[in-house]
Amino acid sequence: MSKEMLKNLIELVPEKDIDTLYRVIVKFVPEVIPEPEELEAIRTGRKDREMNGTIPHEAIDWD
Repeated sequence: MSKEMLKNLIELVPEKDIDTLYRVIVKFVPEVIPEPEELEAIRTGRKDREMNGTIPHEAIDWD
């Protein structure tokens, strides 16, 4: 089956079922494994947020 044929089949799907079809198709997309540096950045950010909390947008002087 070609991509064009698959595209044509998708166009036949009723609009109300598009979300379900999307969820099924996404299951076949390979997950990207994060790089070690990305994982470390996430850990650092979580640790910083745990120690320092967050600041509400209203408390920031945007000017």
